[in-house]
Amino acid sequence: MEILRFAQDDELARAREMTIIENMKILLTGANGRLGRAIRRVGGSEHQFVLFDTSDEVVAHGGVRADITDPDAVLRAAEGCDCIIHTAAMHGAQYGKATNAEFLRTNILSAEYLYNAAIRNGIRRCVFSSTMEVYVGVDWQAYGNAIIDESLPPRPTWIYPTSKLMIEELGSMYARTDQLESVQLRYMGFGDEGINELGLLLLCRYVTAVDAARANLLAATRPGLRDVQLNLGPETPLTQADIFDAAKDPWAVLERHWPGCSPILKQLKLEPEHKFFWPVTRIDRAKQALGWQPESSFDAFLKLHGWREQP
Repeated sequence: MEILRFAQDDELARAREMTIIENMKILLTGANGRLGRAIRRVGGSEHQFVLFDTSDEVVAHGGVRADITDPDAVLRAAEGCDCIIHTAAMHGAQYGKATNAEFLRTNILSAEYLYNAAIRNGIRRCVFSSTMEVYVGVDWQAYGNAIIDESLPPRPTWIYPTSKLMIEELGSMYARTDQLESVQLRYMGFGDEGINELGLLLLCRYVTAVDAARANLLAATRPGLRDVQLNLGPETPLTQADIFDAAKDPWAVLERHWPGCSPILKQLKLEPEHKFFWPVTRIDRAKQALGWQPESSFDAFLKLHGWREQP
């Protein structure tokens, strides 16, 4: 298993050196959602998007108003596209509101229709939105205080991340059988808010929607990726020891890595609770494969409020 993992890392390193593809025509599902809107903002000047959503808003931009569980609509929308970025889904907000069957029908069937549309239209690259909940579960505690990376086996605890894991397996199957290039992005939280609003969430739990959008566009345009799952979260120096220490004295952990930050946070009336220090995912593989570096960071948040790194 370790030999296989190193072989995959070599493949990612080679992909990192290849030239990014420009001026693509991309089918974007969930185009009027939080992530879809961010992808449009970030990539609109470089790529052409076929907008796919259930919202009337996309029609005004020449998009397709349809449901992702409509296979004919999906197949037609994919015609002439170079890539699919799939962000639409029934997701965590439906916890306790939708049945398992509804999750499976919406998420799995839509993924199958999109993979099929890609194969039938000669589209090689599909970028799908997965979730870190495949590891951490609904309460983010499936691995406790462990540092997470792609080498850990998934531990989903409810139907949403389970459906996402099944979609990842579908992508791997089509990579083997049809040479489809499948990239699965496993997110921590992301939001429309800027770094000033996210604040302590930037320690390890959140990136901005813009950073998530940049990762999607890099995943769509970086050649050489065939069957890849990548964890996305903020860049953080937090260690295993920090997570445990933060349960007793979170201020000491902050001062360990950001000396002098405490007066700033207290002036802003921000209280560093233990929940802000876990779960932590390493993002080395996403950085290696995509050349992606989140621009949102806790350092940047502090600097907005006058903090400076000590020499």
